[in-house]
Amino acid sequence: MTALRLTLAASGWAALAATHLPDGSPLRVLIAVAFMLTCPGGAIVQLGRAALARHNRPMDRLEAGVMTVTLSLALGALVSEAFFITGTYTLTRTTIALAAITTIAALCPVPRRPAKPTARATRPGKPALLAAPSRRPAPRHR
Repeated sequence: MTALRLTLAASGWAALAATHLPDGSPLRVLIAVAFMLTCPGGAIVQLGRAALARHNRPMDRLEAGVMTVTLSLALGALVSEAFFITGTYTLTRTTIALAAITTIAALCPVPRRPAKPTARATRPGKPALLAAPSRRPAPRHR
């Protein structure tokens, strides 16, 4: 677990705590805007980077930055729209939902590259643990 992923996971809850500051406080506005613009998308981009790295296609910084802001704004719009449609919109509810999404995405286990086969799986005469079945037909018994 990297420090970036832990920071992303905690950022939403820090933004929720900032909603208890006085209305119009510059610190409250700064924390809320920084969270809404970067953190939900940043957590999802971290998952995407791992998936792209598995396919030997790393994500560069500009691409990651654009995707972070775009995904953050899209998630914020979708969550806000859901609360508006149900008639239950409040800033606190939206922040809680986005903080939960961010935490889940940030703490989600990152898929690793497939492991190399072990010595046991490659021993002659022993079938591999997850090997595909052989294409030879089964011998006929008389």
